[in-house]
Amino acid sequence: MRLYIYKLDKTLYEGDADVVSLPAEDGEIAVLPHHAPIVTSLKKGTISVKNDSDKKVFSIESGFAEINQEQTILLVK
Repeated sequence: MRLYIYKLDKTLYEGDADVVSLPAEDGEIAVLPHHAPIVTSLKKGTISVKNDSDKKVFSIESGFAEINQEQTILLVK
């Protein structure tokens, strides 16, 4: 799936991802390709992005996630 992580002043990540872990307000969410569409708010925590053998971690204060079957867009602070 395609993943986009944006802050107000910069792009943190644009690329492919096999799995993304998000700190949603209602608990941790693992997003895989073809995930059911949802929109959720994010709380303080870490976003983990795994693609093949590469793993990236981003710390956030808050944000929003728009998830559909082909892409995930994260707007974060």
